[in-house]
Amino acid sequence: MRAQVTMKLSGPMDHLRLVWQTGETLLESVVFDEDPEGTRYNVLLALQEMVTNVLRHAYQRDESKPVEVTFELANDSLEICLRDQGPAFNPLSFDTEEQAENEDMPTACGGFGIHIARVVMDEVSYARDAGCNVLRMRKFARVKVNI
Repeated sequence: MRAQVTMKLSGPMDHLRLVWQTGETLLESVVFDEDPEGTRYNVLLALQEMVTNVLRHAYQRDESKPVEVTFELANDSLEICLRDQGPAFNPLSFDTEEQAENEDMPTACGGFGIHIARVVMDEVSYARDAGCNVLRMRKFARVKVNI
């Protein structure tokens, strides 16, 4: 079984609500063995953090630029792909080790969203493709047939 939803968003950061709601609906079809509700929330949090990073940092709040979010459900995983036209930036090259060692919330701005994505998701990869940043995040799970 496969299902795919692609959203191309531009406009105010209020569109983050659409990304969250779409992800939340799709995640109803995903079975996580450990802490299902907590895992769903954490996946949505990682997604929202990455979209927010694009809007705030790559686009510097320029609401005219698009962010494409693709959700793909397969039998054994959920993959979320973010595509943006911002300057080349590999978030995986950002050192989040300090956040990993510190149990408190970070005092400096930046890096915590990237850390969340790394911790929550099973695989995170970055590529630069046709002038776009492409971030893929995958979480392994069982996917129900009835979506």
